[in-house]
Amino acid sequence: MAYTTEQLGYLSALDGFRLLQAGLPLYIVSASPNSRAFPLEGAWRDDDGIVYLERACICLNPETAHRIGRAYNQRYILRLYPDPDGNSEVYLFRDTSLTRKVALAYGGGYTADGEHLFTAVPADRSPFDDDYDDMLTADADLIPVQ
Repeated sequence: MAYTTEQLGYLSALDGFRLLQAGLPLYIVSASPNSRAFPLEGAWRDDDGIVYLERACICLNPETAHRIGRAYNQRYILRLYPDPDGNSEVYLFRDTSLTRKVALAYGGGYTADGEHLFTAVPADRSPFDDDYDDMLTADADLIPVQ
């Protein structure tokens, strides 16, 4: 059975982006890609260029994010905090193989649901002119799981 956000009550990538746009911070937690624990797909590239695929979930509550992070042995959680003077620009795209590659190349990662994806790109490195669906400014930080 395929996962859908309606069946499980999880937030989609578009839901997460819109909530961030409305001023709410987001916490992205993940699990092994083999676990199928969450309906979203995530990927990130480390400093050596190695790409890691994961299952992802968007949380609005930091305690929930930390609890999930501990349960899945995660070291870090991605926190996105809306801020007009933030360190990153968060872009919303249609989820395609090309936008996944672009998000990994310029943002270092993405969160996707099969229809949409978003990626946070350092504000001083953004390569996008108008190829995205929407954009906002936020602080993007990796915070240690507590």
